[in-house]
Amino acid sequence: MKPLRCFTIQAVITMLHVCHVARSLSLSSSFTVPNKFRLVQGQKITVREFRRSIPTMMPEGPEVRTLTNQLQPGIGKRLVNMQFVSGRYTTKGRPRGYEEFRKTMTSYVADDTTDIDIVTDWNCKGKFIWLSLDKGSMNHADVDNSDYHRSIWITLGMSGRFVRDTFNAEVEDDGSTHKQPRWYFEFLDESTTNPDKATKQIFYYDTRNFGTLRFCLSKKELTDKLKSLGPDILEDINEHQFMEILRKQRQSMNICKFLMNQAKISGVGNYLLSEALYRAILDPFASLDEISDEQALDLYKEVVDTARASYEAQVSRRGGYYNEVEGNEGQYAFALQCYGREYCPKGNEIIRETDGPHGRTIWYVEDQLFMPRLEREAVEISQEINVNSKRPRKESVEYRFVQREDANLALPEALQEESWKEELAPFLGSEKFDRLTRFVASERRLHTVFPLTQDVFATFNMCPFDKVKVVIIGQDPYHGPGQGHGLAFSVQKGVKLPPSLKNIFKELEADVSVDVPMHGNLEKWANQGVLLLNTVSTVRQGEANSHSKMGWEDFSDEVVEILNEKKEGLVFLLWGAPAAKKGKAVDKSKHTVITTSHPSPLGATKTSAPFLVSKHDAVLLFLCAIRFALTIIMSSDLDLLFVRIGE
Repeated sequence: MKPLRCFTIQAVITMLHVCHVARSLSLSSSFTVPNKFRLVQGQKITVREFRRSIPTMMPEGPEVRTLTNQLQPGIGKRLVNMQFVSGRYTTKGRPRGYEEFRKTMTSYVADDTTDIDIVTDWNCKGKFIWLSLDKGSMNHADVDNSDYHRSIWITLGMSGRFVRDTFNAEVEDDGSTHKQPRWYFEFLDESTTNPDKATKQIFYYDTRNFGTLRFCLSKKELTDKLKSLGPDILEDINEHQFMEILRKQRQSMNICKFLMNQAKISGVGNYLLSEALYRAILDPFASLDEISDEQALDLYKEVVDTARASYEAQVSRRGGYYNEVEGNEGQYAFALQCYGREYCPKGNEIIRETDGPHGRTIWYVEDQLFMPRLEREAVEISQEINVNSKRPRKESVEYRFVQREDANLALPEALQEESWKEELAPFLGSEKFDRLTRFVASERRLHTVFPLTQDVFATFNMCPFDKVKVVIIGQDPYHGPGQGHGLAFSVQKGVKLPPSLKNIFKELEADVSVDVPMHGNLEKWANQGVLLLNTVSTVRQGEANSHSKMGWEDFSDEVVEILNEKKEGLVFLLWGAPAAKKGKAVDKSKHTVITTSHPSPLGATKTSAPFLVSKHDAVLLFLCAIRFALTIIMSSDLDLLFVRIGE
């Protein structure tokens, strides 16, 4: 079979640039404005002024639906090609499911008019887009026919957009990767008799490269994905449904977190959120229990009306201009009243805080606040202290306020790797994770917590789901200053090697005669498929296990369960009793599990399965080597041992 060419679209399709409009780039000024204090209800808060007249936007429900409407002429067309041009799908492997999907496609040759690989549907729900194909050549599909359904899933991320082939040809390419298309679809164009122009293309651009593709061959998986999304704000939600969903939530949940959770209501993003709260005169920092039923109904009306007005105005969100995919210039008819503005229609100054209650930028006016910002902070801290005081503490520990390392980043935003975000989406949207997020945020207000927020999920960001080959499970992060940085057992260069890491290197030297490296940064391991996972991912300075039994165990259980179910042939190295508990759920007929004591000097030689001098483990490792071709090499640039494992 020839390599799969991929998919294009009919010549008449016209598309709106969804996020980054060309004219806005030339009219906008810089975001880089120093932090300053501003008085809000008589209190001083730190804010960053916003001086940009036309903000850069992300696609939300109205944009995605408009785009999907413009793609409808592709239904009934034959998908003949798809090419990856730049971005992570050219450097870090093809999208999930691509290789299996590719086998179901029929290679296209000139003058081939066979009705196969036909697009049968192009649809969306909230921010999620999918297209379906016919069954194609069933000879390629070694699957249950009753569940067999070909679909391609698309998310636009923060800057995704499509342009037609004719307009793309006119775009100057200066060689910069971020200015190139990421990929393109190609479709058979039956309207032309010119054999050199038998197909048409649409190109996908994504400056920030956060958009995703997934290929699926299961009807159930597509159905489950759609069920995991809440009602579409533009389509299938009424007042009763909205109120029922809202009141079923934990009422201490922040209103922004509720609206932005796509599992509750799909299609709402940051501009719809800020606009609806402004128009309903609701405090973005309020919890659900502070909002009356009457106010909640007002919120429903405003968020639905804003979404529909934006959609009816062809995805326009602000005054300004845009370019269609044909290259034609148009002007937005719909203007926002709060988001991206310096002043609201009433003349009040709009406040922009980059660290909103949902971990994103929030826009509001002072009149929306139910109470002064500092008063609310004091109330929240008091509540957290009352909760935390129920747990035994060392008498020497005092509450103290410290500045968070990254005030612009909330814990959920620290997980940036798209494949892990997709795999962990159900857990990340759960009440368990919401409670865990609140706990960690409370701890950071009162104590020094390691690692930094931006490093908590470093092991996932460095080791995509599809690349995982080895899983090393430890306990909790190092609790000394500057040590833990999101990879179990690893420390940054320049940091003294902790005793546990020394023992790891000592055992490597004893078993395979590898010289002990000069530093303990294990990022090279992560980059080559070693998931360095802690059972608990955060810790209070100087207090080992201080964040145990607070929710992280549920998170690491979820990670192990997903790896166990969806991967095969992994090697699990479980070091320490908490890690060993994780191994009980691992299917040993699919994976290899090696359990020892923790490499810490406290237990490295004192158990029935010691970490050091464990010759029975050497036998197991030898058997693993037969199966996995384990190769240990040295990194010349970092003087750091790292492992490469493959089938």
